[in-house]
Amino acid sequence: LACTTPGPRQHGTPPPLLPALASVGYALTPALYTEAKELLVKEGLSPRKAHLLGLLAKGVDLPSQLAELLEVHPSQVSHLLAALEEEGLVERSPDPQDRRKVKLFLTPKGREAAARAEALWLAVFGRRLARLSPEEQAAFLRILRKLTEVEDA
Repeated sequence: LACTTPGPRQHGTPPPLLPALASVGYALTPALYTEAKELLVKEGLSPRKAHLLGLLAKGVDLPSQLAELLEVHPSQVSHLLAALEEEGLVERSPDPQDRRKVKLFLTPKGREAAARAEALWLAVFGRRLARLSPEEQAAFLRILRKLTEVEDA
Protein backbone atom coordinates (compact mmCIF):
# COMPACT_ATOMS: atom_id res chain seq x y z
CA LEU A 1 0.00 0.00 0.00
CA ALA A 2 3.03 2.28 0.19
CA CYS A 3 3.00 4.99 -2.41
CA THR A 4 6.44 6.12 -3.47
CA THR A 5 5.26 8.06 -6.51
CA PRO A 6 5.12 11.72 -5.54
CA GLY A 7 1.77 13.44 -6.10
CA PRO A 8 1.06 17.16 -6.24
CA ARG A 9 2.23 17.86 -2.66
CA GLN A 10 3.96 14.58 -1.92
CA HIS A 11 7.61 13.69 -1.78
CA GLY A 12 7.15 9.94 -1.30
CA THR A 13 8.08 8.07 1.85
CA PRO A 14 11.28 6.08 1.94
CA PRO A 15 10.12 2.45 2.27
CA PRO A 16 12.25 1.76 5.39
CA LEU A 17 10.49 4.60 7.29
CA LEU A 18 6.93 3.75 6.33
CA PRO A 19 6.35 0.82 8.74
CA ALA A 20 7.80 2.76 11.68
CA LEU A 21 5.77 5.89 10.90
CA ALA A 22 2.59 3.84 10.49
CA SER A 23 3.21 1.96 13.73
CA VAL A 24 3.83 5.10 15.76
CA GLY A 25 0.89 6.89 14.14
CA TYR A 26 -1.43 3.98 14.88
CA ALA A 27 -0.20 3.82 18.49
CA LEU A 28 -0.70 7.49 19.35
CA THR A 29 -4.46 7.78 18.93
CA PRO A 30 -5.41 4.73 21.05
CA ALA A 31 -2.95 5.81 23.76
CA LEU A 32 -4.54 9.27 23.93
CA TYR A 33 -8.04 7.79 23.77
CA THR A 34 -7.37 5.33 26.61
CA GLU A 35 -5.97 8.01 28.88
CA ALA A 36 -8.80 10.43 28.08
CA LYS A 37 -11.43 7.72 28.52
CA GLU A 38 -10.26 7.00 32.07
CA LEU A 39 -10.55 10.67 32.99
CA LEU A 40 -13.91 11.12 31.26
CA VAL A 41 -15.39 8.14 33.08
CA LYS A 42 -14.41 9.79 36.37
CA GLU A 43 -16.46 12.80 35.17
CA GLY A 44 -19.41 10.52 34.41
CA LEU A 45 -19.02 10.72 30.62
CA SER A 46 -18.24 8.15 27.98
CA PRO A 47 -15.94 9.26 25.16
CA ARG A 48 -18.88 9.13 22.74
CA LYS A 49 -21.05 11.34 24.99
CA ALA A 50 -18.15 13.76 25.40
CA HIS A 51 -17.66 13.86 21.62
CA LEU A 52 -21.36 14.50 21.09
CA LEU A 53 -21.35 17.32 23.67
CA GLY A 54 -18.31 18.82 21.95
CA LEU A 55 -20.07 18.76 18.58
CA LEU A 56 -23.14 20.43 20.11
CA ALA A 57 -20.88 23.07 21.68
CA LYS A 58 -19.47 23.77 18.20
CA GLY A 59 -22.96 24.39 16.81
CA VAL A 60 -23.98 21.04 15.35
CA ASP A 61 -27.65 21.00 16.28
CA LEU A 62 -29.38 18.28 14.25
CA PRO A 63 -29.42 14.58 15.18
CA SER A 64 -28.77 13.58 11.56
CA GLN A 65 -25.62 15.75 11.47
CA LEU A 66 -24.43 14.21 14.73
CA ALA A 67 -24.92 10.68 13.38
CA GLU A 68 -22.94 11.55 10.27
CA LEU A 69 -20.08 13.18 12.19
CA LEU A 70 -19.94 10.43 14.83
CA GLU A 71 -20.19 7.81 12.06
CA VAL A 72 -22.97 5.94 13.84
CA HIS A 73 -26.52 4.91 13.03
CA PRO A 74 -29.11 7.60 13.86
CA SER A 75 -30.72 5.28 16.43
CA GLN A 76 -27.46 5.31 18.41
CA VAL A 77 -27.54 9.10 18.45
CA SER A 78 -31.15 8.97 19.66
CA HIS A 79 -30.11 6.73 22.58
CA LEU A 80 -27.18 9.00 23.45
CA LEU A 81 -29.37 12.08 23.27
CA ALA A 82 -32.03 10.48 25.47
CA ALA A 83 -29.39 9.70 28.10
CA LEU A 84 -27.90 13.21 27.90
CA GLU A 85 -31.36 14.73 28.10
CA GLU A 86 -32.16 12.61 31.16
CA GLU A 87 -28.91 13.83 32.75
CA GLY A 88 -29.97 17.42 32.10
CA LEU A 89 -27.17 18.12 29.62
CA VAL A 90 -29.19 18.48 26.40
CA GLU A 91 -32.58 19.84 25.44
CA ARG A 92 -34.56 19.25 22.27
CA SER A 93 -36.81 21.78 20.62
CA PRO A 94 -38.84 21.75 17.38
CA ASP A 95 -37.05 23.49 14.51
CA PRO A 96 -38.96 26.75 13.89
CA GLN A 97 -38.17 26.49 10.15
CA ASP A 98 -39.28 22.85 9.82
CA ARG A 99 -41.48 21.46 12.59
CA ARG A 100 -40.64 17.89 11.48
CA LYS A 101 -37.04 18.42 12.65
CA VAL A 102 -35.66 18.75 16.15
CA LYS A 103 -32.95 21.23 17.13
CA LEU A 104 -30.62 20.36 19.96
CA PHE A 105 -29.26 22.68 22.63
CA LEU A 106 -26.79 22.29 25.47
CA THR A 107 -28.16 23.24 28.85
CA PRO A 108 -25.92 25.27 31.15
CA LYS A 109 -24.97 21.97 32.80
CA GLY A 110 -24.26 20.54 29.34
CA ARG A 111 -22.02 23.49 28.43
CA GLU A 112 -20.08 22.93 31.65
CA ALA A 113 -19.72 19.20 30.89
CA ALA A 114 -18.58 19.95 27.31
CA ALA A 115 -16.02 22.45 28.63
CA ARG A 116 -14.72 19.92 31.21
CA ALA A 117 -14.44 17.22 28.54
CA GLU A 118 -12.55 19.60 26.24
CA ALA A 119 -10.22 20.58 29.10
CA LEU A 120 -9.56 16.91 29.89
CA TRP A 121 -8.73 16.14 26.27
CA LEU A 122 -6.40 19.13 26.05
CA ALA A 123 -4.69 18.10 29.29
CA VAL A 124 -4.12 14.56 27.99
CA PHE A 125 -2.79 15.79 24.67
CA GLY A 126 -0.79 18.52 26.42
CA ARG A 127 1.00 15.95 28.59
CA ARG A 128 2.16 14.15 25.44
CA LEU A 129 3.17 17.39 23.75
CA ALA A 130 5.14 18.45 26.84
CA ARG A 131 7.68 15.79 25.84
CA LEU A 132 8.55 18.00 22.86
CA SER A 133 10.46 21.26 22.88
CA PRO A 134 8.58 24.37 21.70
CA GLU A 135 10.41 24.07 18.37
CA GLU A 136 9.39 20.42 18.03
CA GLN A 137 5.79 21.31 18.89
CA ALA A 138 5.75 23.97 16.16
CA ALA A 139 7.25 21.48 13.68
CA PHE A 140 4.70 18.84 14.75
CA LEU A 141 1.85 21.32 14.13
CA ARG A 142 3.20 22.11 10.67
CA ILE A 143 3.50 18.40 9.89
CA LEU A 144 -0.01 17.60 11.13
CA ARG A 145 -1.45 20.49 9.12
CA LYS A 146 0.32 19.21 6.04
CA LEU A 147 -0.92 15.66 6.65
CA THR A 148 -4.50 16.80 7.24
CA GLU A 149 -4.41 19.44 4.50
CA VAL A 150 -5.28 22.22 6.98
CA GLU A 151 -3.88 25.55 5.89
CA ASP A 152 -2.07 27.82 8.34
CA ALA A 153 -4.41 30.06 10.27
